[in-house]
Amino acid sequence: MKFIASIMLILVGIAAQAQDSAPIRQNSDPSISAKGTHDVGPSDAIAQLRELAVAYNQAMVKKDTAKLLSFYYDGNVPVVGAVGSTSFARMTAASGGKAPKIYANSAAKQSVGDTAAQTTAEKISNLTVHTDGAAASIEYDYEIPQGYGHTYWTLVATKDAWKITSIAYSINIRPSAK
Repeated sequence: MKFIASIMLILVGIAAQAQDSAPIRQNSDPSISAKGTHDVGPSDAIAQLRELAVAYNQAMVKKDTAKLLSFYYDGNVPVVGAVGSTSFARMTAASGGKAPKIYANSAAKQSVGDTAAQTTAEKISNLTVHTDGAAASIEYDYEIPQGYGHTYWTLVATKDAWKITSIAYSINIRPSAK
């Protein structure tokens, strides 16, 4: 997802420096792995899903493409981002009307993009898990220096592990620092 945001920044010519120049920290925050107040479902499944979210983020930080891809059901899982209306209007104006509204990838391609050298780790907050122990959803807010958004995962419990079956996320690009 961060890779797509980086591509969009190039497209619209936004400066690499964001308004908030504070570094994005890695998610070793215990609140992400601890049960949230809005989580729903069996506590063992919630714990497993929160651990998966932390491990996924750590794989992004470590630029481990193979590990990142291992969290998906298979390499064809859809990963789809939709650009927020304000960002889309700026992108459309800057590109002469050629900016896409939707960025769709497979898990295999997204894993390569999310572990590219120029991508930055997401700062995750407000993570919530809903599960019945067999199917689940995880949603959270994310921030990167270039922007922010909300992410939704759907997952299933296989014989061996929880696997991501789809990801949808919003993309909101910060205005360039002036």
